[in-house]
Amino acid sequence: MLDNLVWLAFDMLLLLMLARCVISWFRPSHYHPIVRWVEKTTDPLLAPIQRILPPWKTGGLDFSPAIVLLIAWVIARVLTEILP
Repeated sequence: MLDNLVWLAFDMLLLLMLARCVISWFRPSHYHPIVRWVEKTTDPLLAPIQRILPPWKTGGLDFSPAIVLLIAWVIARVLTEILP
């Protein structure tokens, strides 16, 4: 039961990160409420990694969404193993 909740949270994070990537590719108006919500929701997760590994150090590519998802996946796996 709880493991399903953990994976649901991971799936929601995955969708948010995917939306953030698509937004960065198409550059819609930052005044759009959905764009602002996605950026406001994902920025706290991405900012620490972007400080450590800024895109200008990686040839202009931002690997922070992939790193966030990898960390979240590891946490989800550990939680599903330890939760009853």
